[in-house]
Amino acid sequence: MFRTSIRNKLMGLLLAATIIPILISMFVSDRYIKHAVTDKSILENRAMLSLGKDNILNYMNTINRISLNVYNSMNTPTSLHAIIERATAPGANAQTFDSNNRMQIYTHLLNMYQSMKEIHQIHLQIKGADHLSYLLSRGLFRGGPESGISWPASRMNDSRPFVEATHESVNYELDWSRKVKQESVFTLRRPIIRSPSDEILAYLTIDIQSQQLSDICQSLAPSGQETLYLLDRSRHVVCSANASGSAPGGLLAAPWADRLFASSELSGFIRWKDSAFSGIVIYDTLQTNYMDWIVVKQLPYSYLYENARTIRTINSLIIALFLVIVVAATLVVSFHFTKPIKRLISHINKAQTGNLDVAVPVQGRDEIGILARRFNSMIGTIKDLINREYKLEIANKNNQLRAMQAQINPHFLNNALQSIGTLALQSQAPKVYSLINALGKMMRYNMNAHEAIVPFQSELDHARAFLELQKQRFSEQLSVRFDVDPASLAVPVPKMLLQPLIENVFKHGFEPQGGEGEIRIGSWVLPDGWLSVVVEDNGTGMAPDRLAELRRRLARPEPVLTDGREHIGLGNVATRLKLYYNDKAEMTVDSPGSRGFRVDLRLPLEAGLEVAR
Repeated sequence: MFRTSIRNKLMGLLLAATIIPILISMFVSDRYIKHAVTDKSILENRAMLSLGKDNILNYMNTINRISLNVYNSMNTPTSLHAIIERATAPGANAQTFDSNNRMQIYTHLLNMYQSMKEIHQIHLQIKGADHLSYLLSRGLFRGGPESGISWPASRMNDSRPFVEATHESVNYELDWSRKVKQESVFTLRRPIIRSPSDEILAYLTIDIQSQQLSDICQSLAPSGQETLYLLDRSRHVVCSANASGSAPGGLLAAPWADRLFASSELSGFIRWKDSAFSGIVIYDTLQTNYMDWIVVKQLPYSYLYENARTIRTINSLIIALFLVIVVAATLVVSFHFTKPIKRLISHINKAQTGNLDVAVPVQGRDEIGILARRFNSMIGTIKDLINREYKLEIANKNNQLRAMQAQINPHFLNNALQSIGTLALQSQAPKVYSLINALGKMMRYNMNAHEAIVPFQSELDHARAFLELQKQRFSEQLSVRFDVDPASLAVPVPKMLLQPLIENVFKHGFEPQGGEGEIRIGSWVLPDGWLSVVVEDNGTGMAPDRLAELRRRLARPEPVLTDGREHIGLGNVATRLKLYYNDKAEMTVDSPGSRGFRVDLRLPLEAGLEVAR
């Protein structure tokens, strides 16, 4: 009922015409907003990272300049560099050097220490046999020999400064009482070299509390859903913001980090999606002669699309409101349009039961009103036709009675022919008997209206009877030759298939005064599942233009040829082939050399035809 009801179809159409455009608009706008928000966020965060990068570089350059104070006024005897050179001079006595230069070294280290409040401790270790060292921290300054050099072994002979990622501060050997409290620090290590050579004279280590750097990192990720990392090239975390499971100083192990560190670009962004993280990764590089860091910011899609989700929610509420309005309007409109139709259907049902005394009330001038008027007019016409039909039926009964009175019983004719044939035999006239017998066979075959499908054997017998009568007519001027495949005899075919083709020979191609006429009839069962039937004569044939016109007429959907009463038999055969075989059967005509005429029939064996039993 739903699929056939106009009311339901109208409701569905109105709902679809309203909801589908809104849904498409919502989908397109949601996609556009997502892309726009993503692109805008990438631009804004790249600008923010660039600004944060400058802040970090300024902060680190300040620390680097503090470490370069070692080289200030390096040609004066009281400079820290000159003091270190004296300590590494050949024959220098460590104890005498320490007593003569301790206060000057303290002054130089104190100036560096007081240059930045975040400096946790400064450790100076002079290269030499005694490893003379000095340590300055809050409330602690000590100096003296140490057992070894506290410097990474892999960079012992490297004259380039470098920065170590965030870690817990260490207690140097001079701080034997552990007075210096451990803090989270990152470390600038600078080898002090003899200028202008690369000979290392001493090692300067400055531990800086990481809180200020962490505050800078935190300012670059103001939202709790953003994550920021400051990494060195060994993937150690210098500082982070809103990061879970990656403490400062630890290694960052994330699949997207592999792609990040494999990239040769200094800055850019990566779109990433896996089970752990789905979103945008923006990065920028901080490169100086003492550090090579990467600042990385993660922006999850869930955070980027918050605005898009808000807009989608608003759109959904608007759609729901419109849907309620549309449903109400659709119900009103559909009931308004379909109520007269249902009233009309009710009157039609009454008329169907035989009650023709119905009249649909007409209220409007629209299409439904016109339909109601036409229905009322149709009911009146039906009443007139019924009265007229009664009169025609009475007249038809009278005509049938007259036809029965004038009808000659075909069986009587058949029995009369048999009696005449018997009399011919008794009068020793076998030829007459043979002709009467052939005529009787033809009459019985034609009078049997119950058989529409017959074996091909019956068609051949009927054709032989017809040709026997024709041979009596034309005597020696007619020659008939049969070439029949025994396998074709049992194939079911439509009745009266051969006689129209043979009769066509006598109507159009046979010349009694032109010598002997020959008719050849053949049938074969082909290996590919077809029955081939050929009727061919040596008569007058057909001109090429007339043959082309005949073929064109036979190719029509309804190829009954009535123009000039020519070739009616061919047209009827073609029509019956289409009736029984659809377009599977084939009928071709030809007149080779404009002499003689040939009809070829190809009938499919698997056509589903069965002989009535």
